[in-house]
Amino acid sequence: MDDTERQQATDCWGRLNEIADVTPCLTILDGLPDGFREARRTMLRHLRLEATSRVLEAGSGPGTALPDLVEWVGPGGQIVGLDPTRALVREAEARARAAGTRQASYAIGDIRQIAQPDNSFDAAFCDKILVHVAPPSQAVAELVRVTRSGGRVGAVEWYSQGMVMAADYSLTRRVLDGSAPAGAQNPLVPLELEHLFATAGLQRIAAGSGVAESGRYLPSLRMMLKRRAEQAIELEAISAEGGAAWLEELEAREARGEFYWAAIVRWAVGTKA
Repeated sequence: MDDTERQQATDCWGRLNEIADVTPCLTILDGLPDGFREARRTMLRHLRLEATSRVLEAGSGPGTALPDLVEWVGPGGQIVGLDPTRALVREAEARARAAGTRQASYAIGDIRQIAQPDNSFDAAFCDKILVHVAPPSQAVAELVRVTRSGGRVGAVEWYSQGMVMAADYSLTRRVLDGSAPAGAQNPLVPLELEHLFATAGLQRIAAGSGVAESGRYLPSLRMMLKRRAEQAIELEAISAEGGAAWLEELEAREARGEFYWAAIVRWAVGTKA
């Protein structure tokens, strides 16, 4: 591995092309608690999109944001999605066709090396991407580069290491801290969005925070937390027995109606000078 490869690293989410079945990923991305969508919609409002806007989503996944985007971008505009995972791009294309959204197109791409020319878009954004790629500063710089002067750049990120849940506190911390190297490449990015945007030269930065929470053990949370337990076991932070006990407690709390999960979700939007 050379210096460039070390610097341009990703966590497990950046290696989905190595996985035969991305269905579990779709379960997570499509079924997250409502607070994630609320943060995205708030960010999109601050992008000030219009019916004829050209907007780029870098790290578009299966097109989860498309229903929100078409509320602002009409047939005379353009929605371009880029994602490094081939299966997710195919899924996004299929969803756009099924919805009859002709102004949306999706392609393979990396947020750190966007193929589009400078000043191509009225706005560009990413949603839960900067935590997973390094260096995040390069990703933000690329979003700025492809946005026209006076256009806006946005991001939504969540603080996964700050997840809280009604469960054994010590064991929960061992799972989250032990799985951190695999679970999030840049866990502090949500807390540094304003600084990242300012360093990239963006002006008039607006930012805010919300809480994504759930009193139900949703399939998305079940899939996500099971994977975090597996990662902690793989990294030898906890034993297999400890991971099983943690997951069993979460299931038991769900059965008793005592399940609770929450995390901070942050958004930021800046204007290109």
